[in-house]
Amino acid sequence: MDENDASYRLLFNDPHMVRSLFQGIIGGPWLNSLKWHRLRALPSDYVSRELHKRQGDRVWRVPRSDGRDLYMLLMLEHQSTNDRCMALRVATYCGLLYESLSQRGLVRRGTRFPAVLPVVLYSGVRRWTAAASTADLIDVVPPELDPYILRMRYLLVDEGALVRVGTLPDDNFAALLFRLEHNRGIEDVRELMQTIWNCTGGPEHVELRRAFVSWTCHVLLPRALPDVAVPKVSGLLEIKTMLTDHSRSWTHQWKMEGRKQGRKQGRKEGESMLLQRQLSRKFGPISADVLARLQGASSGELETWALNLLDADTLDDVFAGR
Repeated sequence: MDENDASYRLLFNDPHMVRSLFQGIIGGPWLNSLKWHRLRALPSDYVSRELHKRQGDRVWRVPRSDGRDLYMLLMLEHQSTNDRCMALRVATYCGLLYESLSQRGLVRRGTRFPAVLPVVLYSGVRRWTAAASTADLIDVVPPELDPYILRMRYLLVDEGALVRVGTLPDDNFAALLFRLEHNRGIEDVRELMQTIWNCTGGPEHVELRRAFVSWTCHVLLPRALPDVAVPKVSGLLEIKTMLTDHSRSWTHQWKMEGRKQGRKQGRKEGESMLLQRQLSRKFGPISADVLARLQGASSGELETWALNLLDADTLDDVFAGR
């Protein structure tokens, strides 16, 4: 596990962060039925009956007011790119979780398994286009076989999209993390650091404050100041002071990254538009679904499809194997 993933997981090892994610970001009346003061983390090392050990993601258990439990599976690989098979990974982890609960005697014989809510956190800039359900990854079958198709859906939290909309709560821990991840520059970061310091002042937030420091030092600062040796710091206010000393370097890097992203995005949009015109000329008007697929594709995918087009007899031939 790299520093990026480890620091991110450390943040969501804190129950206050998890609660802020659900109550301030995801929302919904159903959350009122949960006994948040009894939120507990479960081990996430699952061993299947085939003895294949996998390192899963953080699992939290919270009782409901009706006496039942809800298990929340957080996929915390800190997704910064699309993962086409994310729905399948979620289904696999859920299956391993149920096996683990059964083997540990946490599900009584003759009773049903608890509900699991899989949540995927996505921090990337590009639009998330991966299938949200395993059913969307499986080939079409005759109607009579449809009931037997594997169906598992996850709840996606697209951090960048939430930040761009601008409706995140001000003093919510998860919202502050998302805004740091997609900050608008050094002044924005300094203000966020001060807000996090103010919000984590109580003794119950000591570990969360340390987690924010770790994530900032191992992820945010190396990304924003790649040519600066990040000194060892012990607190958020020290980081805020350090940013003042390196404001010029941060501003330069932020501008360079913006230009780089702009050039890269411009090239990809040009490739997408060219392929769109080629498809329209060969196969006629293209559907909205195909257009969305082109707009959400990577440069590598666009190149593959353009090569497939040379020998394709149908539109399906262009996207074959994808």
